[in-house]
Amino acid sequence: MGPRCRGRGPFLALAGGNDDAPTRYQVDTKASTVTWEGTKVTGAHNGDITINNGLITVNDGMISAATVVIDMTSINTLDLQGNSKASLDGHLSSDDFFGVEQFPTAQFELLKLNPLRGGENGANYTATGKVTIKGRTDEVSFPVTVDMSEGGAKISGEMVLDRSKFDVRFRSQSFFDVKELGDKLIYNDFTIGFELVAGK
Repeated sequence: MGPRCRGRGPFLALAGGNDDAPTRYQVDTKASTVTWEGTKVTGAHNGDITINNGLITVNDGMISAATVVIDMTSINTLDLQGNSKASLDGHLSSDDFFGVEQFPTAQFELLKLNPLRGGENGANYTATGKVTIKGRTDEVSFPVTVDMSEGGAKISGEMVLDRSKFDVRFRSQSFFDVKELGDKLIYNDFTIGFELVAGK
């Protein structure tokens, strides 16, 4: 990838890009990664998930759109093995959590990128977009690091999502009494980490 571009405007300018026609970069699903982590009173679990497809559009030298579609049927736990792993993978895929049989994909749609100075871990933009899970959509903002070149883009960062916004109810304090849940409580917030690599 080329040098990091720190644009002045609300959207990121592509280094050397002045084409009139939009340029579309496909997200490389093999080179890109998406991870997840969920926490509960008694600990945490983490894993990864597969990108179905993604597209970043650059128009007049600026990112004008981006969409990433996630394959929810690929939920994969990394901190467990054997029967414990299979059990959690199956439970997360069930209607208690993400109901992947009815909702096999999730989606992120970029709305805007705003320049960010002094961001942690090298973040140089704040991304705002819409996340759709289980047919429900919520708007989120989070810091990202964007590296651009004439041949593509690399975008990385983390977003924290509130599962209750997507009707993921199992042992959630938003739907059940905290005292009754006790140490079986699973926190609403979960973290999605990502590194997206896109090119022509």
